[in-house]
Amino acid sequence: MLSESELLSIQEVARRLGRVSAVTVRRDVAEMAERGLLVRRHGSVSRLGAGLAESPTTRHPIEGQIGDVDAIVLPPIEGRGADTLRSMVRRRRIPFLAESSEQEGGVYIGPDNFAVGRELGNRAGRLLSGQLKSARVLLVSLDRLPNTRSRCDGFLKGFSETFKGKVESWRVDGRGRFRDALNVSLDACAVHPGINVAFGVNDHSILAALEASDRAGLSSISGFCVGGEGGALFEALSVGRKLRACAALFPEIVGKMSIDALAAALDGEELPKSIRTPHAILTNETLGEFYQRRTDGWALRDEAADRLSPPSAAAVPTTGKRVIGFVPHYPAHDWYRNMMRAMRSRADALGMELRVAAPQAGIAREIGELRRLIVQTAVRKVKPGETIAINAGEIGLMLARELASASDVTVVTNSLEIMEFLAGNPGVKVILTSGEYYPKYRCLVGPSLGALFETLRVDRVFLSVDGLTARFGPSSADERMALAARRFAEAGREICVLADHSIVAVDANNRIVPLRAVAEVITDTGSLPADRLALAAAGVALTIADEAAATTPQTASVEADAA
Repeated sequence: MLSESELLSIQEVARRLGRVSAVTVRRDVAEMAERGLLVRRHGSVSRLGAGLAESPTTRHPIEGQIGDVDAIVLPPIEGRGADTLRSMVRRRRIPFLAESSEQEGGVYIGPDNFAVGRELGNRAGRLLSGQLKSARVLLVSLDRLPNTRSRCDGFLKGFSETFKGKVESWRVDGRGRFRDALNVSLDACAVHPGINVAFGVNDHSILAALEASDRAGLSSISGFCVGGEGGALFEALSVGRKLRACAALFPEIVGKMSIDALAAALDGEELPKSIRTPHAILTNETLGEFYQRRTDGWALRDEAADRLSPPSAAAVPTTGKRVIGFVPHYPAHDWYRNMMRAMRSRADALGMELRVAAPQAGIAREIGELRRLIVQTAVRKVKPGETIAINAGEIGLMLARELASASDVTVVTNSLEIMEFLAGNPGVKVILTSGEYYPKYRCLVGPSLGALFETLRVDRVFLSVDGLTARFGPSSADERMALAARRFAEAGREICVLADHSIVAVDANNRIVPLRAVAEVITDTGSLPADRLALAAAGVALTIADEAAATTPQTASVEADAA
């Protein structure tokens, strides 16, 4: 459809598809927008590159790099990337709010998830006690996050406390996404056709469970959820058919409270140990007391916002314009869109700047900063008169840039980029290995690379690697690069591996040398203590670059003398 028209309303898409509701179209459009397949607009959708003018309210809210912020709000981002961002917070010692789920080093801002789930469960149990003799409950959870597990646990406990009858339950992991939740809910409905109650830990989970019940022909199911993220959920609740109640968490209020708390912290006030945000049980009858349907979607009523918002003492910061960073987990989700809108409005009112970035942008920037600290630490170990070897790799090129001002140092490399960068520097002599040209990495590889090292011994080898573990040692994703790095390692009196935390505890496919051949690893505090301990237990000396950078040269000298 979009290949024929630049812009279509949600209603028009639903009409042309036939037998598909606008709620379903909105949900799928949100998912496709998150995957970068089209552009989502209020009440409509357009194809990528349509060239339509975008207002501040319709443009995509992601701006790029987080940059140097004064405080930050982090949702429960998962994986090693999350550790990278939290490492940045620790290194810079800035105020940090952990939104939705508790995180190490952050002040939790969000509801008491167990209490919210339990309150909703109590309400559901009382409501259904006169309607059902026994309850067969499908719980669509998101088990890898503690906040959503708590919502699920709380709902089941609360329901069991008030429902007057037998309760059976089945718990599935919908992973918080509609497609995954739909698939597991379809399976659950097929295996347990008597399911008559469904609970979802967020909007996508319950909407998927209810659609699965429609497909399975379970017409009498009653749905409940925690969330209240936006339009699709409120549309379903307003119909008043299967979705009976939602424990709304109000992203608009969470956004405003986040800015207020960080504004106060930046003005010298101490952050509390946690910040509890409000919730309310919404039904078909009470939805209109909180939200109103407008032409551009559902919006929280001003009077409801005033009633729900706690008193705020936040004021315009006294020292310059402050910048708040926000890294939304799923930027296309209604929860984060509404939260960002509220954050931006409140930040503007307080004379602050809200800077928003996708997780990947903030992670990439922080990894780059940590690598810079690692190579600076490595350069400090190079003494005048030494011959060092640097194999091809991104961090190796960064090391060469730091060596630009070195004096009386010889660098052996197989990287054309490193050679080109250091060429012409009077203080650095560059020796390029022989070998076959590898255009993918702009370097030399192959058996003939080792010919130089038959007659040359280097004082120190700085290895750029793709993985490093205590069991497998340093490793490379590319076999030819691994063989070249091995030639470098065999020629050195001392091997030093440069590995930021995203590389530590990761095995690439091709081992370079056993770990026992490595004398030192330079990494950062983002690497896990257990992984660092395993490396140290194998006899490797560890240098933590971001800790070393925080030590003044005078202090370092005193500590060295004392040692």
